[in-house]
Amino acid sequence: MKAASGTGRLVTPTFTALLTACVWYFVSTGMMLVAIPVFVSEELGGGEWGVGAAMGVSGLAAAVLRIVAGPITDTKGRRWVMVFGSSLAGASMLGLLVANSVGTVVLFRALTGIGEAAFFVGAATALQDLAPEGRRAEATSYFSAVVYASMALGPLLAEWLIERFTFDVTWLAGAAFCGIGALLAVRAPQNRVPAAGNRQFFSRPVVHPAAVRPGSVLMIGLLGFACFMTFAALWATEIGIRNAGSVFLLFAGAVLILRLLLARLPDRLGARTTTTIALVFSALGLAVMATWRAPGGAYVGSAVLALGQSFLFPALFASVIQSAPVAERGQAVASFSISFDVAFGTGGFLAGAVATHFGGIASAFWFGTAACTVALLLARRTIPRAPAVAQPADEPPLPPRAGPDEVRRLRGS
Repeated sequence: MKAASGTGRLVTPTFTALLTACVWYFVSTGMMLVAIPVFVSEELGGGEWGVGAAMGVSGLAAAVLRIVAGPITDTKGRRWVMVFGSSLAGASMLGLLVANSVGTVVLFRALTGIGEAAFFVGAATALQDLAPEGRRAEATSYFSAVVYASMALGPLLAEWLIERFTFDVTWLAGAAFCGIGALLAVRAPQNRVPAAGNRQFFSRPVVHPAAVRPGSVLMIGLLGFACFMTFAALWATEIGIRNAGSVFLLFAGAVLILRLLLARLPDRLGARTTTTIALVFSALGLAVMATWRAPGGAYVGSAVLALGQSFLFPALFASVIQSAPVAERGQAVASFSISFDVAFGTGGFLAGAVATHFGGIASAFWFGTAACTVALLLARRTIPRAPAVAQPADEPPLPPRAGPDEVRRLRGS
């Protein structure tokens, strides 16, 4: 069985404006992928454990805050949550101007995680509001392609700013980009659930049922990706690559191209088949990097890992959206994306611990390979073979807070 193909218009002015907001925001967070590890390691002498803590704490903070970010997105609206999240992330980067210890960096990175929780849930939900039925995974592919394109640009920009200027300039640039993202987020539709006297804050259990199985697979599968993100910059330098940003550029560029060219593939193949492909290549890519300790191994392994990561998130995310009622979409998105944050939060700490006690960075990559293998076995047992069943056609759409004229303007029609 194949998912129904969508015929509605997906790329509207509003959809494009929100993707542009995501570009600015995620370029800023992408800069931190290089700037934070180098700053903690070289400027503060934090070591591998300090790097893991600084990189992982933002994910843990985001995971906790997503618990409330979802219901707030449903009740207060997508626009407000996006603006708040991007603004808070920018403020946390300004805080790094006064950071003079690993503990201070960890504190401000926790604030970045809170902003990440709000912005990500608001943006992902708003883009799904604008996506026609049958094109959910395609919309997710474009959203995540923006994330990876920004991941490619961010580290290169950070390296250039650090080399030519200072870390302080890097923090200021990141904060400015978040500010631009907040301004563009004003275009987001302010869809929300109408207030009701008997409505509870959590319309379902704290973790939405639609997100449990796909979220579990994503959480375990992304542990490997977290190991890569935590140590890719230091690993590249260790094996003789002068510009660590080139590894991120290759990885993110490959993901971007694959997600743009094959954006509709997850909709056609279904979550189970697509997830299987993604996890097999993710495990293989990490294994290549762990065994081939040379620049060629880093580049080849990153490319193979990119092939796997191109499809994991869009396939699983689309299955969550298809299974959740429209009025609970924000909570379902938040519940699912908690898996992303738990993976990166615990993955950073675990990668640091494994690298410290079991043979260096290569052992962390082997740990990631094992995690992807476990996720593959779980996916084969829990993810349905067919794509998720679409919502009933008669389910009422989520009413917007804005008036009819503003709604038409926001949706780009």
